[in-house]
Amino acid sequence: MAMQPRPPIITILGHVDHGKTTLLDYIRKTNLQAKEAGGITQHIGAYQIEYEGKPLTFIDTPGHAAFNKMRQRGAQITDIVVLVVAANDGVKPQTIESLRYIKETNVPFLVAINKIDIEGVRIDEVKAQLVEQEVIVRSFGGEIESVEISAKSGKGVDKLLETLTVMAELLELKADPQAPLKAVVIEAAKDPHKGPIARVIVQQGTLTTRQDILVGDIEGRVKLLTNEQGKQLQQVLPGEPAEIVGLKDVPEVGSVIQAKGADYQVADESAKLSEKDEPLTVNETDGLTGWEDVDFDEAFGEKIKLNLIVKADVKGTLEAILQNIDKESVNLIASGVGPVTEHEIELADTSRSLIIAFNIKVLRNTKNFAKDLGVRIKEYKIIYHLIEDLQKQMLKVMEPTIDEVVIGEAEIVQLFEIKGEQIAGVKVKTGEIKKSDLLHLKRDDKILANPVITQMRHGKDEILSVKAKNEAGLTFKNKKLDFQVGDTIIAYKKEDD
Repeated sequence: MAMQPRPPIITILGHVDHGKTTLLDYIRKTNLQAKEAGGITQHIGAYQIEYEGKPLTFIDTPGHAAFNKMRQRGAQITDIVVLVVAANDGVKPQTIESLRYIKETNVPFLVAINKIDIEGVRIDEVKAQLVEQEVIVRSFGGEIESVEISAKSGKGVDKLLETLTVMAELLELKADPQAPLKAVVIEAAKDPHKGPIARVIVQQGTLTTRQDILVGDIEGRVKLLTNEQGKQLQQVLPGEPAEIVGLKDVPEVGSVIQAKGADYQVADESAKLSEKDEPLTVNETDGLTGWEDVDFDEAFGEKIKLNLIVKADVKGTLEAILQNIDKESVNLIASGVGPVTEHEIELADTSRSLIIAFNIKVLRNTKNFAKDLGVRIKEYKIIYHLIEDLQKQMLKVMEPTIDEVVIGEAEIVQLFEIKGEQIAGVKVKTGEIKKSDLLHLKRDDKILANPVITQMRHGKDEILSVKAKNEAGLTFKNKKLDFQVGDTIIAYKKEDD
C-alpha cells in the first residue's frame, strides 16, 4: 500500500462570541473570491481551501457535545485545533472546556487571539490567563504558537493559515488512497429531492461514484458526489470532504462508511500510522437567525430555565441539536421530526416555551396561529449557527449578565415620597447613569428587577445623567417597585457580538 501526503483536517474551538464562526466564514469567503468562484451553493459540514498551493480542510462545528458523541462512536479525525480566544474577553468557561478536550485527545493546537482591533485590548493579559491554564505561548517562553488576528477584518488570518500549513508539514500526515475506504459521517439528513444524504470526510481509501458502500446496516451505491460548491466529483481522496447521495437510509453522525465487501483487517496496521493525529471532530451544520428579537422573559420556567420545543427535518439533525442542550438550563418540553403542528403551538402556549424549527418550512397558517397565541417560532437553516446561538442563551440562563458591560453603579442612600410617588435618592459610586440606560436593581448581588427611569432630578432641576460622586433622585416607571436603602442600581449595555 502506498502512503501519500494528505491535507490536514482543522477544527476551530473556543468560547461563545469569541469569533469562531466569523473566522470560518472569513477563510471560506476569501478563498472563494481568490478563485473567482461563485457563492457556496450548499453547506456540507466541512470545506477545503488552498493556501499557497497547499490544501487545508476545515470542519464547521457547533460545539463540544457533538465532539463527544463522535468520540463515542470512534470517529476522531481532527489533526489540528485552532483555539480562538477574544482579546477583549480572555479565558472563559468554554475556553477551558476546549483545552480539556485538547489535552484529553493530545491533539496539536495553536491559539488565535481574536478581536485585536477592538480599542483597549490587553493581549498580554490574555496570554497570562492562558498560562494559568498551563498554556504557555512562544512570546511568553513556551512552545505553543499564537497568532493575533481580527476575524472580522481579516488582519492576521494569512499568518494563521501560514502557521497551520507549517504545523501540518511537521505532522507529516499521510494516508493510503488505495486502502479500503473509510469515511466519517459529519452530517446526515434526508433531502426531499435527493433522499438520504451523508456528508463525509474521507480518512483512507478513495470514495468514487458508483461505489457500493456500507454504514452499519445501511447499504447504498454512490449515485452522486459533490463538494461544498455543488460541483460534481468523480472521486474523493483522504482528507477531502464531500456529500454522498445513494444510501438507502440516513446514517448516524460519527459513523464510518466502508466499501462493501472490502477486507479491512489488512488495512488496520496502516491505519494506525495516522491514529496519533486523530483527535476531535466535526459537527453538523447550518442555519440560523439571531435570537435578538426573542423575549426570553416569556420563555423561562419557574426554575430559571429556558423552555424549548425542538422540531427538525430529520432524526440525525434532531439528535445533534438535542446533544447540545444543557439540562441544567433548559426544559425540553417536546421534540420531534416533521412540521410544527397546532398541538405543539398550544403546548408552547401553556408551557411558555420557545419553538425551534430547523430546516422546516413553517406554513403561514401555522405562523398566524402561533402569533395569535403569542408563541415565538425561530426558524433556522444552518445548524452550527443555531447551536452557537442556543449555547449563548443557555449561558445567559446560568449567568444572566454574561453579555452585559457595566457602565455605572449607584447606591440608594435615601427614600422620598412626593405626591404619592416613591423616589430613590442615589449616589453614583462609579461611571455614569443616564436616564435612558438599561438598569438592574440589585440587593446582596441578586437582581430584583430591571427598572426604567421616568424622571431624574438633581435638586429642583430635571437632568438626563449623573456621574460618579454626584447624587440624584430617581422615579421609576413601575410604581410598585420594591427598593430599599442600601440597594444598588446598575447601568449596563449589551456587549457587541
